[in-house]
Amino acid sequence: MTKTKKPLTILPTNQLLQQIWDYIISRPNKKGETKKSRWECLYLLCWKAGLRITEAISFDLNLEHQSLEYKGLYLLRGKRQKDRWVYVSLEVVKELKKRKWKPNTTNRINFFYFLQQVKKELDISEKTELAPHTLRRCFATYNALNGMPLPVLQKVLGHARISTTVLYIKDSDLIKFKPV
Repeated sequence: MTKTKKPLTILPTNQLLQQIWDYIISRPNKKGETKKSRWECLYLLCWKAGLRITEAISFDLNLEHQSLEYKGLYLLRGKRQKDRWVYVSLEVVKELKKRKWKPNTTNRINFFYFLQQVKKELDISEKTELAPHTLRRCFATYNALNGMPLPVLQKVLGHARISTTVLYIKDSDLIKFKPV
């Protein structure tokens, strides 16, 4: 059995991610579509907080750290049932509350298909990757470009090894991904 190479894809720019966000929030529900606000919340949690899609789906606004000193830190269950604290900006929290976010009301596959539909509607190039995990990679790349040290980024992303974090940030991404 021979391995076939995956076609080369590129990360969306920060400008394109913003255009996608603007489109998602202005896009009316399609016939039979009832999860628009959920898609908006998941998009924000993956893009602006760098959460894995399963972490975003189970993200609970009620699990904020009780100490004012740690405002914006939320407890979530990550990979392999490990609990960790993640920072979610006040801007994102306000958007989640505005949209009445509730955890565990959808699944990752439906969100993937939603992003593919948006990609088609916006006529985004086939070479441009757009999936839930892409949003997380963009978060990592953007923060690396803006000077976040790799060990800090490793903790933010919840990686056990720094080598995993390095995989997220390829030289080619740093060249193509230009923050606005």
